[in-house]
Amino acid sequence: MRERQSVRVLLISPQKRILLFKYRNTAPNGREYPCWSTAGGGREPGESIEQTAVREVLEETGVSGVQLGPIVWYGEDNERCGDGTILFKEHFVVGFAASETLDVSGWTDWERAQIVAIRWWSAAELRESAENIFPRNLGCLIEPILAGTYPHGLIILPPI
Repeated sequence: MRERQSVRVLLISPQKRILLFKYRNTAPNGREYPCWSTAGGGREPGESIEQTAVREVLEETGVSGVQLGPIVWYGEDNERCGDGTILFKEHFVVGFAASETLDVSGWTDWERAQIVAIRWWSAAELRESAENIFPRNLGCLIEPILAGTYPHGLIILPPI
């Protein structure tokens, strides 16, 4: 199994909503495993978690000047790639956007092919959704963060 170091950004709007992307999640066999996930992506060699967070938010949303908060969670999952061949090792960092306005004109061909929807979600909407959302239980996990309460240390998310 291949490992991928990545950073996920809990991008929060002034309306206290979090941004998620819906991916086709196409496995090598062509089967799709649609899921929602936060902004973010792979860490470049020598890049810090914070540098990755800022770069990924800009690339995926067009939002510059994102204000970063703390790194709050760490999780590993191999389900999101669809066929279990990649183990994502992810740090989750809080980020604040000045508005909910996005610009996806800088997307790569892969992003245009794989991302089928973008949406700002409230914690209640996440809790009530039957969609496949990563990390699991995001509606409950994000609630204290939306209220401005951060964990005292890094929370390790249950493996998927």
